[in-house]
Amino acid sequence: MRQNHIALAAAAVLLTGCVTGCSSAQQSSQTPISTTAESSALSDSDRALIDRSLVSLGNTSRIRAAMERAKTGNATIGFIGGSITEGMTAGGSDCYAARTHQYFQAQFAEGKEVQYVNAGLSGTSSVLGLLRAQKELFQYAPDVIFIEFAVNDAQDAQHRIAYESLVKECLNQPQKPAVVLLFTVLKDGYSCQEQMAQIGAAYDLPMISVGDALNPAFQSGDMQWSEYSDDTSHPNKFGHQFVASMLSNYLDKAAAQPPTEEKLPETPVFGDGYMGATLLDMSTVAVTRYGSFEPKSFSMLFDRGFAAKADGTAQPLCFTVTGKKLFLVYTAQNSADWGIAGVYVNGRLASTITANSKNGWGGPAVELAYESDTPQELQVQISMLAEQESKQFQLLGVGVQ
Repeated sequence: MRQNHIALAAAAVLLTGCVTGCSSAQQSSQTPISTTAESSALSDSDRALIDRSLVSLGNTSRIRAAMERAKTGNATIGFIGGSITEGMTAGGSDCYAARTHQYFQAQFAEGKEVQYVNAGLSGTSSVLGLLRAQKELFQYAPDVIFIEFAVNDAQDAQHRIAYESLVKECLNQPQKPAVVLLFTVLKDGYSCQEQMAQIGAAYDLPMISVGDALNPAFQSGDMQWSEYSDDTSHPNKFGHQFVASMLSNYLDKAAAQPPTEEKLPETPVFGDGYMGATLLDMSTVAVTRYGSFEPKSFSMLFDRGFAAKADGTAQPLCFTVTGKKLFLVYTAQNSADWGIAGVYVNGRLASTITANSKNGWGGPAVELAYESDTPQELQVQISMLAEQESKQFQLLGVGVQ
């Protein structure tokens, strides 16, 4: 098995930067930045494996600008994604995001501190990622944003539009952050890399693929999936270390390339129709009736939600919001104890939400419950359907565009 050898080599790449830091000499933004991460500890085969992860270097102007800002002590590096980004199985300090932040700070900040924001949330797709980006990511004005939703998204139009909308929202932030796309992969090979890479190519973004790096090693027998992951999806500590090495490899290569003029596409690849969608502060939502629901706090993010009383009644929860699209965030659970709610907008049934899902695990899911062409006042009523009155349902949050 190659795990021990590769793990040591990957650690050498990361630790070289952490120990030696950066040259104290000021670097011009138009010339390559000298790094020490090209470690001789990596064998040719290991280097080739990590190099395979770099699908595209992309335009380097924004990442080079972020590296320059890091030298002033005014840089922030942010990550948004699902449970892999959150650090499940590895822990917060050992996850790829934390390791990449440590590397970026040691390698490019010349002794200054770089702020770190991890907006990973287990089981969430780019739809919910887009909705929570303002609260959990954009308010910190990150200079670099890594996006990881390849194993959480579905291969459908809604997720393609949500992902592209999120990418554009990131690129459009006032500080012009560098946006880096990370494609992870499941044991069975599932990944949304193909559709996401079309977006990345159109916007000339850097793209890193775990599957491109590891699949040939799995197929040749040089590595086993069990060395990378202890389940079917989440990297273990070694796996997170490996992913961080892939990202540090990108950073080193970007630092060696002079910035070029950025050219963004005039038209979207799949669509950007969800841009501007965001979670509402539930304290500002005008609730006119609680009905068969009661207020409940579920987490720091979803601290003002509502839970069905499951007492056999079906009186509606009523509130008013303004927008042209209505997103409802709810708890999805793989259990027959969880029911189906009807969503009525301006007096008409707009959609139904089924909380009992085969993919549910008790985490948040999101549904586009209503959409129209123009913003308007939306009088929303949510009630359990017939024969669902004694089943559970939790409304975690509300998003609008």
